[in-house]
Amino acid sequence: MKTIEIDDEVYEVLLGKVRDFGDTPNLVLRREFSLNGAGKVSAPTQESPLQDFLSLTEFRFAKGAVGRFLAILSWLYKQDANAFSVVEDVRGRGRIYFSKSVQELEGSGRSVNPKKIPGTPYWVITTTPTDLKQQMLGEVMKALGCDLASIQLAKKAIAR
Repeated sequence: MKTIEIDDEVYEVLLGKVRDFGDTPNLVLRREFSLNGAGKVSAPTQESPLQDFLSLTEFRFAKGAVGRFLAILSWLYKQDANAFSVVEDVRGRGRIYFSKSVQELEGSGRSVNPKKIPGTPYWVITTTPTDLKQQMLGEVMKALGCDLASIQLAKKAIAR
């Protein structure tokens, strides 16, 4: 393996292209140059808007599963604010998960710790385990008409 020196600006660009926690600079460069591992160049892949968002510093530095969950919900709202009202139909057996009223969420159960979804009029409960946050997000995305690959990508991104 060879070593190369890069300046700070190039390093920052590489960091901006990291998709997953385990991405190495080598993997990022392989993806950018469309190298498939055998030294052959393959057709460049088209990134989805969600993949673009997940690679942004705004998402990558979100604090914990709750921060990543809120960031994706906020991004979904920005994609179609009118359709986002479907979140109010995503509920548990006895709990309300989403509401425009923090009082309504607090009244639906104990220790719900409602958080405002940034840039939206909605609140969401956050004292759920990560797998339930993933399930909630999956239901929201399905109701919004997102494809299965995007749903899986978003759910995986919360847990990383």
